Amino acid sequence: MKIALVDDSVILRSALKNVLESAGFQVVLEAGGSQELFHLLPKSKADLVLLDVFFPTENGLDMLAKLKQLAPHTKVLLVTGMRQETILAEAQRLGANGVLYKPFDTDDLLTAIERLK
Repeated sequence: MKIALVDDSVILRSALKNVLESAGFQVVLEAGGSQELFHLLPKSKADLVLLDVFFPTENGLDMLAKLKQLAPHTKVLLVTGMRQETILAEAQRLGANGVLYKPFDTDDLLTAIERLK
């Protein structure tokens, strides 16, 4: 499975990349925001996008909506530290395949991904 990581934290992206590659996944894209994501996603052929919800200057839910228009078959797992029903409902409405709440451990991440295979 090819995975794209989209989070403004370089440290988190690096840690996630290490975990995912150790588990046998291929990380094909690391993006800090929508410009990188939408420019590079078509070339990456990602099966799954791990997408943060909150960015300093962007909204991950807006990015999700655009992503689903551009690549409707790409699975999206949202990552957020906010446990708000409104976020979950909007994510589902926009086509997210799941939501993973921070903080999470390696097992939580890998289990969420395995469910989406």
